[in-house]
Amino acid sequence: MLILWISPILLFLALIASRAVPALVAACLALALSAIIVIAAGPVAVTVPDYAMMLLAGAWIALPAVLVILAGLYFTEVLAAPQTTARTTLSPRALGTTCLFVAPFVETATGFGVGYVVAVSAIIRAGIAPAIALALGAFSQSLVPWGALGIGTKISAAIAGVPVDDVAWRCALITAPILWIMVPVYWRIARGAGIGIERAQRIEDAATVATLSLLLVLTNTILPIELAGLAAIAPVLLYRLWRSEGAGLLSGPSLKRAIPYAILMALLAVTKMVPAVSAALATPAFTPGQGAPLFAPLASPAIPLILAAFLGCLGHRQWRGLTAAIAPTIAKGARACAMTILLVALAWIIVRSGIADAFAQAALDGLGPTAVLLVPVLGALGGYLTGSNTGAGSLAMPVALSVAQSPADLLWIAAATITAGSVFTAFSPVRFAMGQAIARADRSDTAQALRALAPLALSTIIICIAAIWLTNEYTPIV
Repeated sequence: MLILWISPILLFLALIASRAVPALVAACLALALSAIIVIAAGPVAVTVPDYAMMLLAGAWIALPAVLVILAGLYFTEVLAAPQTTARTTLSPRALGTTCLFVAPFVETATGFGVGYVVAVSAIIRAGIAPAIALALGAFSQSLVPWGALGIGTKISAAIAGVPVDDVAWRCALITAPILWIMVPVYWRIARGAGIGIERAQRIEDAATVATLSLLLVLTNTILPIELAGLAAIAPVLLYRLWRSEGAGLLSGPSLKRAIPYAILMALLAVTKMVPAVSAALATPAFTPGQGAPLFAPLASPAIPLILAAFLGCLGHRQWRGLTAAIAPTIAKGARACAMTILLVALAWIIVRSGIADAFAQAALDGLGPTAVLLVPVLGALGGYLTGSNTGAGSLAMPVALSVAQSPADLLWIAAATITAGSVFTAFSPVRFAMGQAIARADRSDTAQALRALAPLALSTIIICIAAIWLTNEYTPIV
């Protein structure tokens, strides 16, 4: 019966891994199978109206992510500079700035792999081989727990029923050693492209990434997640740009490019940190019930994104982009929004129908307390297959919710799982498909890039499992 109950997830994973059908079709088939199993043979009695309400609640939980996906894409489309195919050059410092700071900053603000596109495009224009470009572009995903203003992490926390701020600083602590390991992996890949990085530059790279990791922990202890990622990386990015451009950083074009992001951070700060404003925006708030959290539309990060796009147009007066950006935003975001809704709805059904509890009990019976160590692996698999930390959390959080032995354990399990799933979005076929289109790469390029990134993937899994091992009071440390 256990295999039957979890067969919707198994079906989704099998279809994605086999590439027999598109991911959207796989999610629909998994959701359809869940309806049959939950209603006809679930661990608890569920009627058709009950299932419909679970489905509605799951879609409701996904709604904040959908709004941020669309708003982030709109922000990017409105402010996108004209594309150019002209060959450029990237010094070792500029390459590191692009891969380790510029692209992650863009990903944190907008999400949906936009930072990956920025990185791969810049690297290809510099004449670097496609396989190396795909590998270097993966570092753009280093701050995905805060990507799209942290909406995926918020959704995962909502599924697990834990405060997102308590999860966020734990994610930052777990991310810190991953960032430290990321730097030598980046050097190794760059060296494979024939880019020599001298000792002084390596010291700068290591120091700035270490500073970023410390700021990430600090900002997540004092700021809401929507602002914490941007606030951590912004000062380090400015320093790197100043080292590369000097006085040119204050030139008119540079300031115009920065204005929309400065506006975005200011709006987020006002809406999230000024008590009177945040209280005013907290109402009205709605929920369909079924345990789904309240959602206040006026407090959504989507509104600051759209306002920043509008106000950013004051800098370059390209007003036509405000309407021209609508069609490409919908075209690029429709699939991601649909996938988010379907996966979050599937996860919520698994939680509310008792399937997650049954699976967790079976895991605990078979493995004992060490069953919790498998949850980050499931999160990593979800991130790899879906290319989204929302998708990773949707698949793994129901299990995390059920295997945790205490509220404190659940927070660390959730943080480690979100972090693992977030990092593994960098290796996802979804991300690499975007990179292949930009770099005109083939499967052999992808395979070479994945081999180069293997140390980072393995290190991530080890660190995330270790985080749970060291903090779980029911797992003995030997």
